[in-house]
Amino acid sequence: MAKQIFQVKSDFLEVLDFFRSKGIISNNPDPGMISTAKRIHRFTYSIMWWRFRFGSGPDNRKVFLYELASDALQVLPQALMGYRKTTMLLMRGIIEDVIRYVYYYDHPIEFLRVNLEKNWYISIADHFTYLKNHPLYLKTEKKFDAVGRLKNLHQEISLFVHGLRLTHMEMHLGLKKVKLSPSILKRQANFIQRVVESSNFILAVFHKTGLSKLHPDDQKVVLLTFPPAARRIIAGLS
Repeated sequence: MAKQIFQVKSDFLEVLDFFRSKGIISNNPDPGMISTAKRIHRFTYSIMWWRFRFGSGPDNRKVFLYELASDALQVLPQALMGYRKTTMLLMRGIIEDVIRYVYYYDHPIEFLRVNLEKNWYISIADHFTYLKNHPLYLKTEKKFDAVGRLKNLHQEISLFVHGLRLTHMEMHLGLKKVKLSPSILKRQANFIQRVVESSNFILAVFHKTGLSKLHPDDQKVVLLTFPPAARRIIAGLS
């Protein structure tokens, strides 16, 4: 449909060829698995997109977009190889990259402190509190609670990676027991979608002016990851 959307599709074909060359997928993979992989790729591609459009300037305004792209890049191969916990850790990393990006973008002094002072840091809870009270999100949160959703998703991931429930535990002791489950991959795709749509929304609100200056086809890479209500909110922002 659009040039950038074609680019996403083209990139996915290249990714599949790479995965085949590395033995991550077979030469004749299950069509259902490919469909789910394509969906995951579309969302993780949209997260990496930010690093190439807004990843310039001083370190406090770009390093977390680089980290965001790095985490997003690793999600699909880990999911396809059956590494559930690793995939979830990467999704938690994406959430933390986003909330840290917004905070440190306008706090260069705090960024210097966190890199120079060994025992000085800002907790994830404090980052979420900052976002919740940020002027840009006070109105949007009432219509599409992206900050609240990310906070809940972060807590959900933490429960999973710490194995606090029997359903979260992975008790296999050998790598041979790590394998792809189509049903689990679909559940992961649903979870990835929830993380990405809220993460992209937060970044889109934060960079509304810059985003609006890009070609409409380019914007679609991100905007098409939103539910319709979220797209309407972005369109209505001044």
